[in-house]
Parts: sequence; C-alpha cells; structure tokens
Amino acid sequence: MLKPDAVERGLRREIFKRVRSAGFTVVEEAQIEMLPESAKDLYSIHRGKPFYDGLIQFIASGPVVVSILEKNNAVLDLRKLMGATDPRQAEDGTIRGDLKEENIFSPMGTMKNLVHGSDSIESANREIPIFFKA
Repeated sequence: MLKPDAVERGLRREIFKRVRSAGFTVVEEAQIEMLPESAKDLYSIHRGKPFYDGLIQFIASGPVVVSILEKNNAVLDLRKLMGATDPRQAEDGTIRGDLKEENIFSPMGTMKNLVHGSDSIESANREIPIFFKA
C-alpha cells in the first residue's frame, strides 16, 4: 500500500517502477479512500500501542494506493525493497531510504514511511480482503 504521504507527493509511478524492476507482477491495483474502520482492521495488531490512534488517523487522512503483488519470495523481497520501518534507518536503494522526507512525522505524530507491506503470507491473506472485497 502506498500511504497518504506517498500519494500526496506523487510517488506512485516511481514506487511501482521500483516494484516492477524488482521482478514483481502487479496483479491488482486501486486508489481508494481508507475508511477508519478498514484502517482499524488493517492495523489491529497495533491496537493498544501508543501510536495506534495517530496511525489510524494518518492512514485515513487521504487516498492510498493498494495492490496485490506476486513473485517468488514476495513477502521477504518486498520488505527488503521497502527498507526499515523508520526511514531514518532505511538503507540507500530502498523505497523508504531513497524517497523519505526530511520531516518524517505527520501532524498526528505518526511516522511517514510511504508504504505498507504484509509481513507474512498469513498477514497478506488477512489484509487483501480489507482492500479488495470481491
């Protein structure tokens, strides 16, 4: 998922260029408005953490681009391509490392790190229906 900061900055083309160059096939892609209820489902694993409310507000603050990607070792390869969750620690050559903003915090105090990717096949199977209902 391209988060609101990536969409607002017009990074869709650049990020998907990197994804395709890394050997991923984009099976499905859509720009949507993330409703707070859907954001709560997506980030339910973070419920109760100090950043949870700000994260929900941030993800629902503007359009996002969601996609389903395919590739052998897709989860691990995408996580590597995205880079560390904290863009300040992300390596050069990663999406978060190369495309981060100088000020990485949103007005809600949430870290702006451009993208979200499932951390396991199980998470992907839980998350995809949140975005793609059919």
